[in-house]
Amino acid sequence: MKKLLLLPIALLCYFQADSQILTGTLVDSGRKLLTTGETFIIPSGADGTVVVEIAVNREGIVTGTKIIADQTTIKSTPSRMKAENAVKKLKFTAGTRYAPFEHVRVKYTYKVQE
Repeated sequence: MKKLLLLPIALLCYFQADSQILTGTLVDSGRKLLTTGETFIIPSGADGTVVVEIAVNREGIVTGTKIIADQTTIKSTPSRMKAENAVKKLKFTAGTRYAPFEHVRVKYTYKVQE
């Protein structure tokens, strides 16, 4: 019975993952996203994705961003800037046991407004 209950919950969580914290040293070190309420979905005139590589310092603050063009389907520069501006607001687990700067790729999903 428990397995039947867990399966729908797991599927719901899977399909809610429109955005992702992708690969990087930040993920490998086990740091967690502290920002709450971030949907990683940006309303847009076109569907697509923008992948941004970020640098995070020991305090958990985003200190640098770079659009990964070969993984990005949105071509509009203003739309890409929306993702960069949103990612700069993210906060991650702080701690002196982490490297001075760690990197991770974050994917934002653009969805057409209906």
